[in-house]
Amino acid sequence: MLRDAKLMLLRMARGAGVAKLVMNSSWRRNRLLILSYHGTSIDDEHEWNSSLYLAPAALRFRMETIRAAGCNVLPLDDALNQLYRGVLPPRSVVITFDDGTHDFYAQAFPILKSFGFPVTVYLTTYYAAYQRPVYDVMVPYLAWKSRGGTLRWPEVLGSDAAVDVSYPPDRRRILQRLGAYPAEQRLSGAGKDELLCRFAELLGVDRRLLHIMSLDEARELAAAGVGMQLHTHRHGVSRDKAIFQREVADNRTWLRKVQAVEARHLCYPGGVHRPDFLPWLREMGVASATTCESGLASGVTEALLLPRLVDTGRLTEDEFVGWLSGIAAWLPGRPYVESTGQFLEER
Repeated sequence: MLRDAKLMLLRMARGAGVAKLVMNSSWRRNRLLILSYHGTSIDDEHEWNSSLYLAPAALRFRMETIRAAGCNVLPLDDALNQLYRGVLPPRSVVITFDDGTHDFYAQAFPILKSFGFPVTVYLTTYYAAYQRPVYDVMVPYLAWKSRGGTLRWPEVLGSDAAVDVSYPPDRRRILQRLGAYPAEQRLSGAGKDELLCRFAELLGVDRRLLHIMSLDEARELAAAGVGMQLHTHRHGVSRDKAIFQREVADNRTWLRKVQAVEARHLCYPGGVHRPDFLPWLREMGVASATTCESGLASGVTEALLLPRLVDTGRLTEDEFVGWLSGIAAWLPGRPYVESTGQFLEER
């Protein structure tokens, strides 16, 4: 109901020219829209999870919309310097991608390059070095990809009874067990990969998607001008200062193998942030940190709590234009729900 009302208002504002007026206003000029993306489908990932994946055609259409609106797409570091100095150009936008999946290298970057748009990738580095599918993402994808059937796996499920993968309660049980099993068994990265391979074998699915880009691919992109920034090494945070800072330090160390420029900007994994994190990041010389909370940043926004628009396949064109103009930031919205499983000590 709320979303329907918002869509109607945004459609009316766009049709009446109000969106264009706001987009060209001094209010909008003093604000920065940071866009957040995750994956760009190589196959059917957007059909599986449209909150994580855009089809390549959808990403291209977004970039065409940005260009048609006359937005100034800036590198992250330059945009933040100009934001806090109060000298942003009109309609300023920054484009960021979280995680650094291989599909960014294969699909998204060629599209962005064709528009000449700068982009920042917040790269999590453990799987960049390990080069295996990301366990927590691959498990639900494999279950979806199987398109049903039964699964008998007593070693993991704790029962010899067959479960129906297409039946929602059974599927939830499978995903819960596969979420808890690696911690219970203290599986290494290699152990989790073996578990994934066995799961795929039992389901009759043969896929090798959902990888983080390799370090060589990251180096190639950095040489082409892509900014590689911090997203923690294992895509996780901790309430323990030493563990939290080690994750950032390890991430930074691996990024030094990719680019000469020191990484100074961070994206909180899953958008998870706590007040304690801010002084810890300042101690490490981190200049900015982005959340997954919707909004535009202004000159008084805390640099370690920057809002972004998480753009997904569920966002309509009117909503996207509403965010480019800034009007959408004035309308009520649902608060962002932090993704689960980001605290390392709880895995």
